[in-house]
Amino acid sequence: MNFSRAITYPFANLAKVVSIVLAMTIAIAIFLGLIANTYDWSPLVAMLYGVDLGIAASPEMPPFTWSAWFGLLGLLIVAVVSGFWFSGYSMEAVRSVMSGIDTLPDVKFSRNMKDGFYLFISSVAYWILLAAVLLVLFAFLGLTGSADGLNLIVALASLIVGVVAVALLGWAYFIGMARFAAEGDHKASWQVFRNIRLAREHWRGGFTLLLYMIALTLIYGVVRSLVDSALGGFIGGFGMVSITLSIIVYYIFNLMQHFSTQHLVAQYAIQIGLADEDYNQEKPKLDFI
Repeated sequence: MNFSRAITYPFANLAKVVSIVLAMTIAIAIFLGLIANTYDWSPLVAMLYGVDLGIAASPEMPPFTWSAWFGLLGLLIVAVVSGFWFSGYSMEAVRSVMSGIDTLPDVKFSRNMKDGFYLFISSVAYWILLAAVLLVLFAFLGLTGSADGLNLIVALASLIVGVVAVALLGWAYFIGMARFAAEGDHKASWQVFRNIRLAREHWRGGFTLLLYMIALTLIYGVVRSLVDSALGGFIGGFGMVSITLSIIVYYIFNLMQHFSTQHLVAQYAIQIGLADEDYNQEKPKLDFI
């Protein structure tokens, strides 16, 4: 896997990254505005961000209006729709990189939504399996808790098993996503045990993927903090403007880290053979009806 290609990938597609963040920010801001019109939130904002907006707090709490209810409903819809769309679009990015294209794909809203929905449904199976493994481990720890001499050994063994289980399921989920991208069939993401077997067989590549993902988290975290501090120094006295820019910067760097991770996932998929000659680049992808 090429770490430098992954980390430069979102920078080469910065315009699309920023446009996605701005579109989501505007959608959220519209519905938040409907809620904000009902109450005076300045004391809470001042407390959280340490700024004085110069607005006196309302002495009485007004009733929850229809506009506020509509705002809450809008926020819920935006969260669900953007979640499904973003998952599907991320898989399209994996598909694009697997095809040798280092440009973020165009938005295909309907297809992205369908792909994202199927990915979300398949992720539930992985979460259920993970919960079952952790439940068994906790039950085992409870049964052996009275054996004082074995406590430390059992706890360490359970911790190792838990970490391995989480890693395998995480790699298996990424493999399912990549197989879905390569094969164009959502059933690939549902084949949990086959994906786990592939993850186990290619654990070295998965371990490298994990290390690179940790490195991405550290690098983007540091860069995000530096940029946020620099912006705060320049426009820290502008109240809501500085707060808004701080939020936008936060989400831009989070999104860049996500797409760098997706690039690594695509490289991992190529490394374990999911983009070999049996993957036909021209094969029409399944479009769900």
